[in-house]
Amino acid sequence: MNEETKEKIQDLLNQIPINEWNIEAVEEVKEYIANKNYIEALKKLEEIVNQREENEKEILNAPKVKEKKDEMVGIYPKKLSNKELEREYIGLLLLDPKLIVKFYFLRENFYFEDDELENIYKSILFTEGGAYSSEAAKKGYNFAKDTEKSFKLKSELKNEMRNKNCNMEKVYVELSKLFVLRKNYLAIPIQNIQDKVVEIIDYDLYDKMSVEEVEAAVIQVNDTEKFKRSILNQDLTEFLKKGDNNLRNGLPLPFPTLTSVFKGIRKGETMAYAMPSNAGKSRFTIDLAAHTALVHKKKVLIISNEMSEEKMRLCLITTIINNKAIQELHGHTISKTEGELLEFRFRPDNKKNVEVDEDGFILRRDKETQEAFVKRLSKESTEFNETIEITNWANKEIKNSIYFINITDHTNDELKKVIMNYYYKEQIEYVFYDTLKTDTANIGVGEELKKTATILSNLAQNFNMFICSTLQLAESNTLPVNLNVNDLAVSRTVKEVLDTLCLIKQINRDSLQNYEYSLNEVDTKFFDLKKYDDPDVRYYACVVDKNRAGAKPTLVFRLNLAYNVWEELGYLRLKQ
Repeated sequence: MNEETKEKIQDLLNQIPINEWNIEAVEEVKEYIANKNYIEALKKLEEIVNQREENEKEILNAPKVKEKKDEMVGIYPKKLSNKELEREYIGLLLLDPKLIVKFYFLRENFYFEDDELENIYKSILFTEGGAYSSEAAKKGYNFAKDTEKSFKLKSELKNEMRNKNCNMEKVYVELSKLFVLRKNYLAIPIQNIQDKVVEIIDYDLYDKMSVEEVEAAVIQVNDTEKFKRSILNQDLTEFLKKGDNNLRNGLPLPFPTLTSVFKGIRKGETMAYAMPSNAGKSRFTIDLAAHTALVHKKKVLIISNEMSEEKMRLCLITTIINNKAIQELHGHTISKTEGELLEFRFRPDNKKNVEVDEDGFILRRDKETQEAFVKRLSKESTEFNETIEITNWANKEIKNSIYFINITDHTNDELKKVIMNYYYKEQIEYVFYDTLKTDTANIGVGEELKKTATILSNLAQNFNMFICSTLQLAESNTLPVNLNVNDLAVSRTVKEVLDTLCLIKQINRDSLQNYEYSLNEVDTKFFDLKKYDDPDVRYYACVVDKNRAGAKPTLVFRLNLAYNVWEELGYLRLKQ
């Protein structure tokens, strides 16, 4: 290696900092040098340096960087900038300095954006309003600097406010809310939390929030960040392709008789349905939530401490594909089980042209990547293409309507804050909680469950929400038609604070012949429960144990958990 080549290699090495994105490439260069392959070493070094320069250009010119720079006004984001509001506040004080008696800011809560206006505020505290401001109001402030500029600005602000019709109380409240956001923005130097604090000003109901509620929203942001959150029906297509595996008539339920009995699902009320363990509580939740969100076009929040986000997503896709009411919206009538979707099994249009398994599903070739398999399926299976069209419809037509948060260890206070955060931020008024349990500190104390249910009931009433929860039904020998509140696995007193309560249990396959159902509560024609060979097809008795709206019938559902299809058949009874 000549001196010129040696110097060039050393010069290029000096330009490359050793860090996580280039360490492997640098090691490759060192290996070339060790083997005295200097030409390849030089080529590799030039390639690394060129790539590094390109990366730096991309970073400097990235839209996010420019956007962040444009968003800032001084030390605050643009959304937290409101000099006009500050001018109105100071102008009103100058017109009537006596207002400082009531409408002042303690030093620790004072976050003016405009330095000139801040200086005039100090002048009002000690001069114009000095006779009226308290010692507590003045504490921590220094004296103002009187200049010709400040004198002119005072005159200008007075003239502005003489021609404006502003209410001091309203201006003070809005500025107080803004100061709360500014204070917490500066106090929490974590980017994602700062962004969430700024987002509070965009909440749908921000204008109606009090100063205390804005303070609570900031706390909610911090508390909610500890939980895993997502939007279940966002990027469903990508999720599926990758194969990686939340008293007026209300909204109609997907069940006509229950809709009539409960007068629909109504805001301001709490509903609960109890099932034994592993009977399908979460799947029933997805069925109700999907119907509310997709058929009625309502924003929905699912809070889960049972099923994970991945399982919920898969169940949601299964429901969207097979639910008849939703099929009418996306226009496809195919049927796919959750197992088929999980295992990525699709039938070909022509079995002769493709290798299939014993059940007729297209086989994935040895060493075939997921991406290549997806591409091949799109050419060989209409069933696959229809599935993708359905998930694409879900992405496009009802994006962001089903929100999900997975919480495990939590307190009642955190649960309340999570719900209120989504209420203020997204104006969500339909909440599904799976499963209703005591908070972490009171696990095993059954009576504490009533406290949690009471909190949910108060939220529903005070904020006009519908909150639906699942409960655990005890394993017992009670016949499905004879279920009562004593069959709950938890506190029986929880019933007291609920508006509606359904107790749901599977009818044993060996005893189907003992039951019959009618289409009307008082009827002369009855139907037997047909026995199916498919073990996924089941019959569930639904005992309405509590209903503030009136009737408490016993109904029967036929369901297929593989397709997450729930069908209300009619009124159930034991054969006479």
